[in-house]
Amino acid sequence: MQNYPQYTNKQKYLHWFSACLVFIVIALPLYKLYFVNWLGSMANVFSLHKSLGIIILLLTIWRIIVIRKNGVPDVIPREHKLQRILAKSVQGFIYLLLFLLPLSGYLMSSKALDFLGIISIPAVPLPNNGYVIFHLIHNYGSYLLIMFLFLHIIGALFHYFWVKDKVLQSML
Repeated sequence: MQNYPQYTNKQKYLHWFSACLVFIVIALPLYKLYFVNWLGSMANVFSLHKSLGIIILLLTIWRIIVIRKNGVPDVIPREHKLQRILAKSVQGFIYLLLFLLPLSGYLMSSKALDFLGIISIPAVPLPNNGYVIFHLIHNYGSYLLIMFLFLHIIGALFHYFWVKDKVLQSML
């Protein structure tokens, strides 16, 4: 029997599934020359990147619905206000970016999005500077997401190794 707050099993599965997809989506463009050998062409690499981005967007919406329905456990004690503010801020920015990046990625392209070879989502016609703006948002947002993910992981490890509380275990 655990004597510390726990996320629901659904929240845990959604968290870790999203995390795996996010790391794959980040790796695909960074190591595109490696993945092109597996996927056959650069177009396939970016098609998979875009399709997984849409799945991440849908998972993020689902995660927000689950959080609104079930809430989140108080894994950091209320008296640790700075830690709570930092944790909630980092998590909030991650959610915002997990929503913003797939949308900006879709909007920065002037081509239809081929979702897993099943559905073709038509492109949104924009003026050229619109594509440029969404491209900038997507690129800078990607770096911000990597930074916030790094902070999130460092925070979890800080709690596990330094504070020695059960924050990390609440999501395992």
